[in-house]
Amino acid sequence: MTRVLLTGMSAVGKTTVLAGLLERGWRTVDADEDGLVDEHPDRTELRLPELVAILEQPRHDRPLAVAATGEGQGRLYPLVDHVVALVAPWPVVEERLATRTSNHFGKDPSERERVRADHETYEPLIRDGADLVLDTSTHSLEEVLDRLDGLAAPSDPGVHR
Repeated sequence: MTRVLLTGMSAVGKTTVLAGLLERGWRTVDADEDGLVDEHPDRTELRLPELVAILEQPRHDRPLAVAATGEGQGRLYPLVDHVVALVAPWPVVEERLATRTSNHFGKDPSERERVRADHETYEPLIRDGADLVLDTSTHSLEEVLDRLDGLAAPSDPGVHR
């Protein structure tokens, strides 16, 4: 089955999309929530050995979505079928950071400034490395989930990847 890497800056909706995919029968891994990142004041470092091990497991009967953004994420690209960047304009991200209740990262002014700087510096690189870019400020959650489900649909119903 299909493997998708969801990437994007803080507050673009990765965790929300994973929850929706889980409800639709996907297997999901959230690097942030599952302890697969090390946060530093100036960067997020992925725990690549653990993420690689997850993505190198034998394929399953359900699609897999892994949400991960941080140093070294390019090492994961060859291990997935699709790299999907979730994006949103800075004013939307800033508002989401201020109002979200499930994750407190970005509430502190220094963290918010780091997200703003990362958004400016790294989002263009994330877009460039993606097969598909979805703006979560202009697409509803259902639209994003439908697009991801479309990536997991086998091209021939009799053939499994």
